[in-house]
Amino acid sequence: MKDLKGKMEQELRGVAFIHPDFNLTPLNAGTLNNSYKLETSGECYFIKTFESDEVAVLNRRVLFDIQKQLYCHNLSVRPIYLSKCNHFQIDSWSKFQTLEHSTLPLNMIISQLASALVKIHKIPIKAPKLDLPKQWHHYIELLGANISNKDLHSLDSHTKAWYQECSKEVVFCHNDLALAHVTCHEPINVFDWEYCAISTPYFDLASCIAINCLSINAEENLCISYAELMDKDVSEVLSRVQAMKPLVEFTNRLWYLAVKLTT
Repeated sequence: MKDLKGKMEQELRGVAFIHPDFNLTPLNAGTLNNSYKLETSGECYFIKTFESDEVAVLNRRVLFDIQKQLYCHNLSVRPIYLSKCNHFQIDSWSKFQTLEHSTLPLNMIISQLASALVKIHKIPIKAPKLDLPKQWHHYIELLGANISNKDLHSLDSHTKAWYQECSKEVVFCHNDLALAHVTCHEPINVFDWEYCAISTPYFDLASCIAINCLSINAEENLCISYAELMDKDVSEVLSRVQAMKPLVEFTNRLWYLAVKLTT
């Protein structure tokens, strides 16, 4: 999105709680979206811009309202302001360290990651259902002739697997739970809710494993910790996560290809 930072700065000058002499400090950027620390009148805020909306199909107003629910459950920082054109969002500033920069032993990090997933999956949040096949078709449409025959041939089997799994069990999911999205302190705060939805918990687990590049041993420990906390059969959790892995890989591959083609 061309000159999104400039448009954001212009809108910020008209926001009531922001002094015209504000300061923006760039933070570590994601694959597409950028983030900033906003300092104004002695207060700090977090801002994220939404460059990814050129690829992803996301309803920012719905996501903003979901985050309000999450804040009421002490699971998210407070969402404060959504821009007029839904191009950026202001949240309260979090001073807490995330698991990405934690000095905790790996087994404790994995345990806290499992605890975060359990807390998310148990929370009563009103949200839309994740229509993953619709997302796949959107990415494929963006790719046009750049999609491989292998991926096209995989579409039907992945779609069938998705609907079969969702018919068994759905809960509220994050779907992008990187270590950088979970704080170390209690109660846990979780960031970056843009892919949250009602979905199968095993896709959420498989996404978490993929985004954090977990080793086989860490992956197994995550599933075991999750199963124990949820009072589920360990072998069933492991099996259903394995079944969702190809769908996570397929989703990520199409997303990255679409990003590469459109940016």
